[in-house]
Amino acid sequence: MPVLTLDYRHCDRKRPKFIKHVEIEAIAAQARQQLVGVGVDAIAFDALRQIDRLKINNIDFALEVSTECDVHDEDGNHVFGICEYDPGVPDTAMVCVSPVGEKLSELLALSTLAHELGHAVFDAPGWIMDGSKGPGLFDAFEPCGQRAYRTTTPDSEHLAKVPTAPAAALATEVHFAELRANEFMGSLLVPRQLLSTAAEELAPEYNVSVHRGPSLDPEIPGTSLHLTATSPAEMDLLERALAMRFGVNPRFVQVRLQRYGLTRPGAAVR
Repeated sequence: MPVLTLDYRHCDRKRPKFIKHVEIEAIAAQARQQLVGVGVDAIAFDALRQIDRLKINNIDFALEVSTECDVHDEDGNHVFGICEYDPGVPDTAMVCVSPVGEKLSELLALSTLAHELGHAVFDAPGWIMDGSKGPGLFDAFEPCGQRAYRTTTPDSEHLAKVPTAPAAALATEVHFAELRANEFMGSLLVPRQLLSTAAEELAPEYNVSVHRGPSLDPEIPGTSLHLTATSPAEMDLLERALAMRFGVNPRFVQVRLQRYGLTRPGAAVR
C-alpha cells in the first residue's frame, strides 16, 4: 500500500518551524510525485484513501483512513472530516471523512481528504512525539482510550480559507495549522504550475486573455501570468473547465487562481 515520505523544517518537538507557503507547495509537490505519474492533472480519491503509512521527518507511523461512516465532532454535529491521534494507539494517526451523500459531494470529499492528510503530515508527528512522552508528574490522568489530539473540518467554508493579513499575523497555533492544511490541500490537488499551464491552454476557448509579466513575488521569480475576461460569464466558464480537468469544484479553482495571483477578487473582468 502507498507510503508517503516527506521532510520539512521542524523543531525538536517535530512541529513545523515557520514554514512558508512556497515550502508547503514544494512538500505537496513531493507528495504528488509519489501518488500520481507525470502529466496527470487530477488526483483520484482512491489514490489518497489508499495511503496507509507516513514517514515524516523520520517519524514512521501508520495512517488509518475511514470514508464509510458519518463523522461527528465532540458535540455530536455532523462534520466533513477529522484527523486525530489517540495516545492509546501509538504510532497511528487516523483520518476520517464522512461518506459521499446529501451532505457531502464527491468533489468536497476529495478536498476534505486532502485537507485532513495535510493535518496528518504537519500535525500528527508532533502529536505522536507528545503522546510518546506520557503524562507529566502533575498532569491529570487521561484514560488511554481518549482521543487527545484532533482537528475538525466542519463545512466547505473551512476549506476555502486562505492566509490574509492581518488575520494571519494574529493567528493562533490552531489557525496556522488550518492554513497549512489548506495550502497543502490546494497545492496537492491543483498545483501552481499545472494550473498555470492548463489556464493558458484553455483561456482562448473562453475568450479569456492571458497577460505575461515579471513575477512580483520574490519567492517565486520568473514570469507570472494574469487572466482577464470581458465578462464574468467567460471567467466562470474557464473556471468550470479547469475544475473538471483537476477533479475539483469551480470554487476550489477560483480560490487557487487567486492564491497563485492569476486573478484578483473582483478584478478578473476588463
